[in-house]
Amino acid sequence: MVHIGIPSLRHLRQKSTLANENRTSFTHNEWKGIRTKFIGQTTAGGIAFMLWFLACCSYVYGTLYKSPARHANFHVLAVNYDSGIIGQAMEAAYQQLRGPSFISLDFHTPKEFPTEEDMFQSVWKGDYWAAILAPKGASERLEDAIQGGQAAITYNSVDALHYIWNQQYYTTFANSVVQAGLQQLVSATRVAYVKMNGTQAYPFVAKNDTAAVQAYLNPITAKATNIKEDTFGSVILFNTISVAMPILQQFFFLLVLNGVSQQHQLYKKMTVRSSLLIRRAAGILFTLGAALCQTAYFWAFREDWQVNGNQFVLTWMTFWVLMHIHYLILDSISTIAPLPVMPFVVLLWVFLNIASTLSPMELQAGFYHWGIALPSYNAYSVLVTIWTGGADNRLCDTCPGLPSSIQV
Repeated sequence: MVHIGIPSLRHLRQKSTLANENRTSFTHNEWKGIRTKFIGQTTAGGIAFMLWFLACCSYVYGTLYKSPARHANFHVLAVNYDSGIIGQAMEAAYQQLRGPSFISLDFHTPKEFPTEEDMFQSVWKGDYWAAILAPKGASERLEDAIQGGQAAITYNSVDALHYIWNQQYYTTFANSVVQAGLQQLVSATRVAYVKMNGTQAYPFVAKNDTAAVQAYLNPITAKATNIKEDTFGSVILFNTISVAMPILQQFFFLLVLNGVSQQHQLYKKMTVRSSLLIRRAAGILFTLGAALCQTAYFWAFREDWQVNGNQFVLTWMTFWVLMHIHYLILDSISTIAPLPVMPFVVLLWVFLNIASTLSPMELQAGFYHWGIALPSYNAYSVLVTIWTGGADNRLCDTCPGLPSSIQV
């Protein structure tokens, strides 16, 4: 246990670096000119950082400003294979729910999407955020079930509707907007069915058959197919804090590299070619190791996230490229910008990249769509493709779609 008291403080004041000899108070006339400059420069720097943080944070907050009013930009494929009362109830339910704050259903005919697997492929490729369908014969199965018998016993309300979504892609919004919207649509479809057909169907209910009554009371729920489940807690950090880490690591490493180089006067004594080669080699090796570390803690806290060794290596390589891009950008700017300017540059670069991945572009105002040019946005898109086993692939238009190991 450490005891700190008067003797300890006296001993501390006896240190040569803290002694009062040859020192004067800041209010002494000796500091008259410097005092004014010190206060002015410190005040200017403080105000500059306040305003810079204000601007950067305003930019990030702006990406989500009134975003609920843009939920309609999440497009969901819808196909009515049923052509019966359930399919009609789904369409009627959407008409009741549709608006700026609800997902948009793009209805297509069975000719355009002949099978459910074709719909799955459209979500898998990233053409739509999700898909929902009324399976063929759903209304007939329900009509038979409410009349009792074997049809009532085997009837399962989840077969009335089927929706497909991808939880891995912007998990927070996939949960809160896409899946929540689909579940709301399913509930509204059940309500619409009761309004449209409840009275007409009631006389045909086999009231002495428990299974038939249950089918009548709970006619419609939905089967859900999730392309890639992400139920672990740390997933919310993947497109937020984890975007800032690659940039900050490069900035701090450059401080170390420049500090050591100046200490040993490498810039003055070494040729320009040698200096460039050393800085490039240092950057390649550091980003390789830093990318490995970031991938490692992704995997260390993955809980039940289903990823394999190949995906680990691909994630590592993606982070390596991303970090090296950040390194080259910051290193290039640091060669022409004075040191006091670099914190402003790094802060801006961090916030710009976070803003590009914080929420889907569909939720951001058009002003922010230039963010697709930023490295973090593109890296996150590649990482989603890696983690899902090939879904939402923006790198290859001719690559195969749904792998044989995943079926609807």
